[in-house]
Amino acid sequence: MSGYDLDVAAAAALQSSYEQWSAQAAGLPNARLDLSYGPHPRQQLDVFSAGPEAPAIVFFHGGYWKAGSKDARRFPAKPWNALGVSWIAVNYRLTPDHELADCVADTRAAVAWLAAHADTLDLDPANLHLAGNSAGAHLAAMAAAAEWAGAARPTGIRSLCGISGLFDLQPLLHEVANAWLGLTEASARDLSPQNQMPPPTMPILIGCGGAETAEFKTQSNRYADLCRMAGNTVDRFESPDSDHFRIIGEFGSPGSPLFSRLQRHIASS
Repeated sequence: MSGYDLDVAAAAALQSSYEQWSAQAAGLPNARLDLSYGPHPRQQLDVFSAGPEAPAIVFFHGGYWKAGSKDARRFPAKPWNALGVSWIAVNYRLTPDHELADCVADTRAAVAWLAAHADTLDLDPANLHLAGNSAGAHLAAMAAAAEWAGAARPTGIRSLCGISGLFDLQPLLHEVANAWLGLTEASARDLSPQNQMPPPTMPILIGCGGAETAEFKTQSNRYADLCRMAGNTVDRFESPDSDHFRIIGEFGSPGSPLFSRLQRHIASS
């Protein structure tokens, strides 16, 4: 068995719950859904603003870069809004119909679009906090990188939260995932967050579930160590009762280890 293999049945059950909760969140009075930041149907995002001076969590879903949707990640909006924090859920183009480099480009384009349209979206462009789980943690980390090749990076990216992330893509060259990712040695290197580090002043929150698979824990530990060595302030934690899928629910569960950690992380960033 691969160190990245996950329980598909457990994922489906939890995903159904997240979809139901997100359907309820879609009815919130401040919901602005399916806003286009590019011409492709997947280049859309949802904004739940808590006000023009509120910090904003910009969230990227997981799904191994080939599946998933922002539509099932709307559910954290209500509890975060209640605390005066905006919630933004982002879609991006998926593999194998598109290259992983396109996923990364979409992630950065979404953040740039949010910063450029902050006034009309009731957002603070100087207070953006990037977050994601699994493949979404990889994309959030790539958007947090200090340098964006060929594009202007917004100045208002304040922090990064990566949960159960993949920060070194080299091991995936030998995994079944490369059937849809199509990585080469060069692209795996260039698209790995550990080779495109965030600014050393950026606070980093890195976590996973206590029941997470070994490879995801290893990736989280290694990236956290690299960020510390680069000068970042890093909070590395595990949520003892969560696994790869259950921890997603903690993004919308006040009092849970992830929610509490992220709340403190944003307040201090």
